[in-house]
Amino acid sequence: MQKRNSLIVFVVFVLSMSGLQAQNTGFMGKRVVLNMGAEFSPVFRNRIIHEEPFKYFQFNYILSPNIEVITTKRATAGVVYHYFRTQYEPFWEESEDLTTHGFGVFYKFSIADGRRALIGSYLKAQFDGFFFECPDGASTLSDKLFAVKVELGKDFLLFNRLHLSSGISLGMPFSGYRVIADAGRSASDFAKTRIFGAYWFGFTVNVGFLAF
Repeated sequence: MQKRNSLIVFVVFVLSMSGLQAQNTGFMGKRVVLNMGAEFSPVFRNRIIHEEPFKYFQFNYILSPNIEVITTKRATAGVVYHYFRTQYEPFWEESEDLTTHGFGVFYKFSIADGRRALIGSYLKAQFDGFFFECPDGASTLSDKLFAVKVELGKDFLLFNRLHLSSGISLGMPFSGYRVIADAGRSASDFAKTRIFGAYWFGFTVNVGFLAF
């Protein structure tokens, strides 16, 4: 039900953005950008598992395809889908698989000279929701995590069609940052902490095209 409600909100947001298209001329007559995005964040070390040594400089990744719509001369808004798969260690036991799906909405505006959407430096604000399931004894527990983040980056538009962007982001989930020593942590708390570790800081890249 949670995923269904989030999908409804997601669709409503897309439709509302489409209504804004009449208020701007877009770029070369086109307003909608289809992007394949990804975010990478460093895992500086892992806890020792089964006597294995620490591992340095691994990376988390979150796949984030998104739709971006030019809403004004200097700004865009968009919707994004997230997919994140990793492992975590509940209660210091053997690692468990963790697969997370999510949805987000964002607003991005140009801070470059000339202030033109899709060209030059930008600042982006984003709201995300992540949904996951994790083992909880003999059963499976479903839970969610909401978060906000800001991103500073740069857009490139090549051949009036190919869109590239890269940036650095800082995020703050609304939960998942309890310290490891906290008592009474559930399996869900450990999963949220793992998502927090992948989300709070990252390098983002997007490759897409100005579709229509």
